[in-house]
Amino acid sequence: MRARIFSKHPDLFPEKIYNMETFMWSFGILFSRLVRLPSMDENVALVPWADMLNHSSEVETFLDYDKSSLGIVFTTDRSYQPGEQVFISYGKKSNGELLLSYGFVPKEGSNPNDSVELALSLNKSDKCYKEKLEALRRYNLSESERFPLQVKGWPVEMMAYAYLVVSPPSMSQYFGEMAAAASNKNSSKTRISYPEIEEETLQFILDSCEPSISKYTKFIEGQGDDLISVNAKQANRRLLLKQLARDLCTSERRILYRTQYILRRRLRDMRGGELRALTLFNGLRKLFK
Repeated sequence: MRARIFSKHPDLFPEKIYNMETFMWSFGILFSRLVRLPSMDENVALVPWADMLNHSSEVETFLDYDKSSLGIVFTTDRSYQPGEQVFISYGKKSNGELLLSYGFVPKEGSNPNDSVELALSLNKSDKCYKEKLEALRRYNLSESERFPLQVKGWPVEMMAYAYLVVSPPSMSQYFGEMAAAASNKNSSKTRISYPEIEEETLQFILDSCEPSISKYTKFIEGQGDDLISVNAKQANRRLLLKQLARDLCTSERRILYRTQYILRRRLRDMRGGELRALTLFNGLRKLFK
């Protein structure tokens, strides 16, 4: 825009206003203050004063356009006492989305919509690598995909993808079914299950959590600090941003820890059941002998 418009009409677009600094300010205002209006096909608007309402994950009501009054309205979902702060919902967003768009991270554990992405990938040394990759590509998936983990669990699509990764050549007839379920485009929309590889699948997901946890821990413990010399204002801003980043990493690492805990318990229960069954079988065999 500077090259094509601003420089050709300096009287209309003076450099002291139309520059990168004011563009960044305007962009920040738009992203942090815009309101999406569901009744107007998700069109966005800047609504003075309304953008001062703070977000709460416990609230489900939001600002919207009201055709009868031709204005933006907000109806609370509960009663408020005089002097009590009124909250709205910015949407069911993870802590990362809230930090990126609005510049804050909710108190740890207070956001039920918080999530962290876990990367899963095919093993290139897998004998069935080409067949599995072909099955994934039929459903617009790649050899590496990311899936959202939440404290309450993980999506069925991630489990289907993990099934495909660990499945042996003898299960090649199911590759297409697994890929379809991983893309959420399978016709039945039902949860698939393969008990014969359940344990290996859960172990694969558990092993995939560890590298991410290590990266979070390294950052939180201050390994990523830099020593660049800056002025006091920049230093304070950098300190604030770094604290927000640490808060976000702590929150996301908590989800990974919770996932590890669930996976380990399920694996322990499965292996414990197998051990009990084997012990019972050996006991019966000795009895019959």
